[in-house]
Amino acid sequence: MSNKTIKIGIIFCTCGSTLEEKIDFNFLQKQAENLTYVNYTLIEPLICKQKKEFWKSLKGKFNRLLFIGCSERSSLTFTEDKLSQILDYLEINKAFFETANIREHCVWVHKTESSKDITAKALDMLIMAHAKLIKNIPALETQNLAQEVLIVGGGVAGLSTALTLAELGVKSTIIEKKSHLGGITGQIPFLWQSEGSSSFCTSECVLPVLARDALFSEKVEVLTETEIADVEKKDVNFQINLVKKPEYVDPQLCIACGKCADICPEEGPNPFELGLKPKKAIGKGHFLLFPDTYAIDDSICSKCGKCVEVCPTSAINLDAKTKFIDKTIGSIVLATGFQPAELNKYKHLNPSNPKVITLTQFERLVAHRFFGKPPISVVFVLCQKDDVGYCSKLCCTITLKHAFRMASFFMGTEVTVLYKNLRPMGRNGEHYLKVAQERGVEFIQTEVKEITGDDWLEVKTNDGDFEADLVVLAEPLLPGEVNLMRQLGLQTDEFNYPIEFQPKVVRPGESLVERIFLAGASKGPKDVQDSIDSGAKAAFNAYSALKGKSQKHVSYIDPEKCSHCGLCVPMCPHSAIIREDTYPYFSIASHFCKGCGLCVSTCPSKAITLKNLEDAQILEMVDKAFSHAQPNKPRILAFLCYWCAYGAADLMGPKGFEIPLNVRTIRIRCSASFNIDLAIEILTQNKADGILIGGCPPKNCHHMWGNYLEDRRVKMVKGTLSAFGLKGDSLRFEYIGVTLYDKLAKILNAMSKNLTSKES
Repeated sequence: MSNKTIKIGIIFCTCGSTLEEKIDFNFLQKQAENLTYVNYTLIEPLICKQKKEFWKSLKGKFNRLLFIGCSERSSLTFTEDKLSQILDYLEINKAFFETANIREHCVWVHKTESSKDITAKALDMLIMAHAKLIKNIPALETQNLAQEVLIVGGGVAGLSTALTLAELGVKSTIIEKKSHLGGITGQIPFLWQSEGSSSFCTSECVLPVLARDALFSEKVEVLTETEIADVEKKDVNFQINLVKKPEYVDPQLCIACGKCADICPEEGPNPFELGLKPKKAIGKGHFLLFPDTYAIDDSICSKCGKCVEVCPTSAINLDAKTKFIDKTIGSIVLATGFQPAELNKYKHLNPSNPKVITLTQFERLVAHRFFGKPPISVVFVLCQKDDVGYCSKLCCTITLKHAFRMASFFMGTEVTVLYKNLRPMGRNGEHYLKVAQERGVEFIQTEVKEITGDDWLEVKTNDGDFEADLVVLAEPLLPGEVNLMRQLGLQTDEFNYPIEFQPKVVRPGESLVERIFLAGASKGPKDVQDSIDSGAKAAFNAYSALKGKSQKHVSYIDPEKCSHCGLCVPMCPHSAIIREDTYPYFSIASHFCKGCGLCVSTCPSKAITLKNLEDAQILEMVDKAFSHAQPNKPRILAFLCYWCAYGAADLMGPKGFEIPLNVRTIRIRCSASFNIDLAIEILTQNKADGILIGGCPPKNCHHMWGNYLEDRRVKMVKGTLSAFGLKGDSLRFEYIGVTLYDKLAKILNAMSKNLTSKES
């Protein structure tokens, strides 16, 4: 849109006339009418209460909207989502909108100031927002996404995701690296039910229902023995290259009659039974596993061909080849579950002894009723959290479940539970603990030092020794598919679990990579019910993402300025920067960019620009910021991050704090999007006397390390300020959480007190 076609509408809201007590809105309106490109102004008492018809009546009167009123960040009635809807009614591009927050950042923080001075500041805020709005360019439209979701992992979380998407009318493809669906759930014979029910259900009931419904859904494609070979972000979609192991048994022809398994001469370990039972080279790990088709294990099969000879449907082809499948996908759901830890490292616990087993192996023993030979004495040992650094959450309750069942159904077995700290999960766990104690299970708080013996084991603890013919170790639960997470560009925590975009509570299950979502135990240990709930939630996340969006803030690289240094790549927490082998060498996958701006301030060549928050726009705002400010008072600019710091500023007034009149706030993206060079320019050119940069609190940055990065930059630069004739306290960085409004107010007041105006 050229400047000649810009038509700006400015709408003032008096917040039920309460702001009129401090601001002369008629004066503001007259001043606004004289601004460039303004062709419509309106004063309304309660703009947030206006209905759809009101906004539609304004359609066509202007093509850019400037709202003068409350904070779009913190208002409870005029939110950013509502503003987005209003722009739709007006048929205005989502980037052609700005706000001057004269309620929270002007009237409410200057309650003891005169109406004249507050009106003057409100006018400056209006002019700043107007200057920025003129330079805005259209938002990036991420539309026409591939209406298909790739679900990585065929456990209960992945199945739940697929079935929920199918109900929403969205196609999905489940890829599972094993030959069957169900994940670890299929190995668990007894599942506790809902939080309010202490009864049990069986995976042999739950899992076939989920798997069958997925396999028979027209909206779900299932690819077993399939993994991701490569992922590329191309235009608005993911381009996925899949590799599928040779399909020696045609699932469309196999009837699972079992004749091939009966004649097969080769046997090997059965992963499903965790080494407790062997399996044939062809068959199913368990008779109720889905798909209901046999598979050949390459690591066992000798290719003798006997199975081919007896197959009644000619379903077996020993010459089958690996398949490569390409998919264009709009969204990805990671449902890779957890991985029980190997116990070989715990040598003092005698893990090589077949009578020392894990909780997961114990599940299979219980499923087979101990092959008719229940133990005389079983000792459960909790836990190894100190080794992995975190509690796996499920181990205690799983152990309590087994103690409860052993005491209830194998009453001839003596049961002892040795624990460091016992943490029953929810009402179910407490029920199992109570009943197990009532039925004679002994619970002893101690620490196991060593397990010795062969047929009869001796468990040595700090509080005595215990004998048993079976010891069950609660193994830590580790993240699954760590290499895949890295392949997808996900950020992981110190324990290798993927980090969610907002690690607090606002956007659970959303990874830091655009349109990649987390389901089930992929983001931390979960039981079956929670995993199913999480899968459904991930489905709704993906469904919403496939609708597309308009993005106001996106970074882009000018290839003519790029020096190909590559510093931007590791700086991007969202894996949106692509390294190419040929020119332009580096580019931003704009439809996957979160608009944080970390790359912008990192680029030494100034080749990267943040759309609709460019340095030039910020300087335009700064040039207007103090046009009507009080003379000879320190002029302070507060650049506040989009999330926490700006929210804290919104709360200063309501919480009773005031700040100096000559403070001007500018909402930026992540604090690290603000270029330190720009701060030096503003200060040395006497455009302001002090600058505060506010970022999210430690461990709370929405863009991982942005706040730490900006803090370090400011600390590095402060030592050089004197060379520019500036005081060290003229530039500050502070960690400002939403609830630290008092800290923010104190800092701004202190800066005003300590700084001297250089205004000529």
